[in-house]
Amino acid sequence: MDFALEPGGVLELPVGEAHHVLKVLRGRSGDSIEVVDGAGRLFSAELHGAREASVLEELAVPDLADVDVSLYQAVPKGGRMDLVVEKATEVGAARIVPLLTERGVVSPREGKIGRWRRVAEAAARQSLRLSVPEVAESVPFEEAVFGAGERGVLLHNAVGLPPVETVADNPVSLFVGPEGGWSGGELRIAEEAGVAFGGLGPYRLRSETAGVVAVARALATLHSKVRP
Repeated sequence: MDFALEPGGVLELPVGEAHHVLKVLRGRSGDSIEVVDGAGRLFSAELHGAREASVLEELAVPDLADVDVSLYQAVPKGGRMDLVVEKATEVGAARIVPLLTERGVVSPREGKIGRWRRVAEAAARQSLRLSVPEVAESVPFEEAVFGAGERGVLLHNAVGLPPVETVADNPVSLFVGPEGGWSGGELRIAEEAGVAFGGLGPYRLRSETAGVVAVARALATLHSKVRP
């Protein structure tokens, strides 16, 4: 919700939220739901009628550490970017950026960014996140890595690279390449930009798998560092 809520108030669910609650979740009058207001506060509420709900009380929220992980993901084929956005949102990415790479075969068409933003909204709702991650406009690789600099980690499957956990610091920007891998020129550009190189283990992961795994592993490590 974009507005402030208070216990005892009545809210009208937006059309999209009402559809999710009433049609997808099969909510009925008298059912309890949880809502988040524009300040990121969590409340319990009770459904009334078609789209109204009474705000009951403010709820305690998890003590989330201040960890910031951005995923720069080369867009995979076959609509799999939907899966990347959904799962990266569920595990806690703060920002998702479609990455334009030399060997990438998919460039986001008009309307795709809006679709991915809707996917992120739905995934945030499903996972009870108090905020929706930013889904940015697509950006060329060179611009992205120089923007990230020493805060960036490029995921690569070369032998002997340290695991992502040992090179990720907070905040971190994770770079995941396309199915065809990084070009030699991109690897040189990343080195010039000061981006660290890290790995995800001995096996070659699909691009969409690597993105979600990298976010999950980096977040787990960074959370443990700020909340020992």
